[in-house]
Amino acid sequence: MIKLAILGTENSHSWYFSSVLAPKDGNKKYPDIELLGVYGDCNAEGAEEGFEKIREMSACNVFANHYNDFLDEADAVMITAADGANHFKYAKSYIEKGIPVWIDKPTTRDTSELVEMWELAEKSGAILCGGSALQYADTIKKLADEVSNSNEQICGGHVTAPLSMENSCGGFWYYTQHLVQMMTTVFGSDVKSVRAEKNERGVNAIYRYNGFDVTTFYGSGYSVTVYMNEWVAKAESFDLTATYFMPPLESFIKVLKSGKADKTKKEFMAPVFIIDATIKSYNENREVIIDIQ
Repeated sequence: MIKLAILGTENSHSWYFSSVLAPKDGNKKYPDIELLGVYGDCNAEGAEEGFEKIREMSACNVFANHYNDFLDEADAVMITAADGANHFKYAKSYIEKGIPVWIDKPTTRDTSELVEMWELAEKSGAILCGGSALQYADTIKKLADEVSNSNEQICGGHVTAPLSMENSCGGFWYYTQHLVQMMTTVFGSDVKSVRAEKNERGVNAIYRYNGFDVTTFYGSGYSVTVYMNEWVAKAESFDLTATYFMPPLESFIKVLKSGKADKTKKEFMAPVFIIDATIKSYNENREVIIDIQ
């Protein structure tokens, strides 16, 4: 039996994960996974609603007073706090103990914090995974496979996704890992630089790869276009489904059972460095080199 805890109730992911791991009717999809309980910061916006949603949607009846309360029992944790500024704080003690940790988007809001997180995990042997649910979308996986298996030369791309700038979770940081991981899943994590511009409608950014660029627009629906040569363009757009939260959960459970990470160091760390560089670019009106450590 794998004992798992969820930290952060203000994100809807915590409600849905709880409903699957501890269903009210007792008919568990994963009978070998036990939800120990959840923690939520009562002072965080949306946390109280989260507690009520989890009570309503699941059989979970353990609500901890502190994010470290599951350290003695947990075999794994999922960090679902809405604000990425809280993610490392919640995860740190579990990582130091060697416990696998899944972290929601954005992984953090600080590149130096991310580097420290990875160094701690390397030292303890903890597996780190998580990020945007959009990396697992069927459309994204289909395009990623086509790019990977194509003999055509990739000569460009375009990606769009929604944007939230007015929020209590870091503004641009809050939602943008969705677009970034859509991009890195399809085109790879080896982004060299970014040139971004913010306007009243959103943020336009050009990400430079080796031999091609990917243009993006933060501020619209979900879409990806791949340009394979001057004559071939493959475009896909999609909406989130009611079960958008399941692929990340399934992926983490697979990691727990196999003991193998689902991402390389660069794949895990790239989104935070890319978002950080994008903010610097539009704030400082310049191209910013992306150096993923």
